[in-house]
Amino acid sequence: MKLSSMIVAAIAATCVLAGQGLAQSPAKPQPSASPAKAAAETMKGQHSMDGEVTKVDAKKGWVDVKTPEGRMKLHFPPAALASVKKGDRVTVEIGMTPGPATAK
Repeated sequence: MKLSSMIVAAIAATCVLAGQGLAQSPAKPQPSASPAKAAAETMKGQHSMDGEVTKVDAKKGWVDVKTPEGRMKLHFPPAALASVKKGDRVTVEIGMTPGPATAK
């Protein structure tokens, strides 16, 4: 399940960062008693898929996953893929949170 957790974190980070401009700094959120609870409260949508690793390039940090919903190529720090191999069964969880407003 360690790989699943890394996949969740990487996808969530990708979704949050995608499309954001660097022109503005987002306001710092107030500390929360439970970061996981705070993240769950701001989620716009969540989806979970079981799949199979079809290709791994651990040196470059890429892993290909085949799920019933389709295929995806995911990127991780290379060290995170050291123990991942073709044929591994994984669960991919995707969550989207709203990003800060960008300058137009």
